[in-house]
Amino acid sequence: MPQPGWAGLGASFAGRVPWLPPRPFSRVLAEAGHYPLTLLAPGVRHNGTMLARLYGVFRQVGEDLFHHRLISATAGNFSVRTKEGFLITKSGVQKGRLTPEDLVEVPLEGPFPPGASVESVIHREVYLRTPARAIVHAHPRVAVALSLHLDSLVPLDLEGQYYLKEVPVLAPKTVSATLEAALAVAEALKDRRACLLRGHGAFAIGLKEKPEEALLEAYSLLTTLEESAEILFYHRLWGKG
Repeated sequence: MPQPGWAGLGASFAGRVPWLPPRPFSRVLAEAGHYPLTLLAPGVRHNGTMLARLYGVFRQVGEDLFHHRLISATAGNFSVRTKEGFLITKSGVQKGRLTPEDLVEVPLEGPFPPGASVESVIHREVYLRTPARAIVHAHPRVAVALSLHLDSLVPLDLEGQYYLKEVPVLAPKTVSATLEAALAVAEALKDRRACLLRGHGAFAIGLKEKPEEALLEAYSLLTTLEESAEILFYHRLWGKG
């Protein structure tokens, strides 16, 4: 009978027990021989089934982002809020083929653990300054292309208007992995659900209490953004025909 922790759960997903310090998801879940209480928000009960579902959603989001061409193989990153920090994809891993050891927990203050996504600085500031429960960062191609020409993306389609209303295009001097970019994104997401960094990519947040639901919500908003960007692009293209 597998012991509680990712040693048992991971075997069914990855065929092996992952072990990659410091504090990868596999280790966080297996520490002290029980499911740690730091993973989810205070008061949220969790068990082996919930933890398996959370990893499953991470894997699903990674696969969907890649197969829908919202990221290249190792690009993008996504995370969920935990009691003491956030769980995020590691830098440089294949997002379409995530394993439990490709996730690492990052604290809300102090040094970033080795291997954590280079955009962890942005995720941290968003969690500190907004009610976000999950964040998805990707490189939606049409939206990024439009960000080179627009100061904001205003959807023309009904779904985009309902869920996004207006998506600001941010243009700090640095647009990746810096505190400057992090503060710009966090400020924009205080009262919006998505934003674009000019020429770089998009960030979308989920607000639902359960981490797996919040992550899917953020992913869904990002797909809505790209669909709205495509419709806007085709509309402008038609108008010039």
